[in-house]
Amino acid sequence: MGCEGWVFYLSVRGVLSVKLVVYVSEDIRETFKKQRIIPMATSSKDGVPNVIYVGMWWWEDDETLCVANNYLNKTLSNIHENQKVSFISWVREEGKSASYQIKCSAEEQLEGDLYQKMRKVATERERPLPGRSVIVCKVDAVYQGSGGKGAGDKLA
Repeated sequence: MGCEGWVFYLSVRGVLSVKLVVYVSEDIRETFKKQRIIPMATSSKDGVPNVIYVGMWWWEDDETLCVANNYLNKTLSNIHENQKVSFISWVREEGKSASYQIKCSAEEQLEGDLYQKMRKVATERERPLPGRSVIVCKVDAVYQGSGGKGAGDKLA
C-alpha cells in the first residue's frame, strides 16, 4: 500500500523544518494507470465542488501526479483558491476489484521541466492540444476506495 516518511529541511538561516511525505506504492499507481481516464475533484474557497475527467496525466514519481491543463477552467480557478484536490481510481480484473483515493496539494506550473514535458506531449500529437500549464499534485494521503472491510481506511 502507500507509505509515509519524514523529510527534514535545513534553511540557509539554520532553521529546521519537517514535512511528512506520502509515497504511493507501485500497486496503487498501477491501478490508476489501468483506468487511464480518472476523476479529479476540486472545490472553491467557498466549498463548491467540481469534478472532471482527466485523460492527460502521469505519475512523475511515487509522490507526484501531474495533470495537463488543456481546458481547465473551474478546476484551475479552484486550484488557485484552494490547492486541495482528490483523485479516485477503480479497476476490475479477473473478478477482483481495487479502488483507491488520493488527496493532494496542487500547484500550477507555467515553466520548468514538468511544464516542458507536458507541452511536448500535448502539442506534438496528431491532434495537438493547447498545453497551457501543468498541475503538479503532491500526494498528502492515500485511502482505500473499495467497499466492504477497510472501506475508507487511510493507507498512508
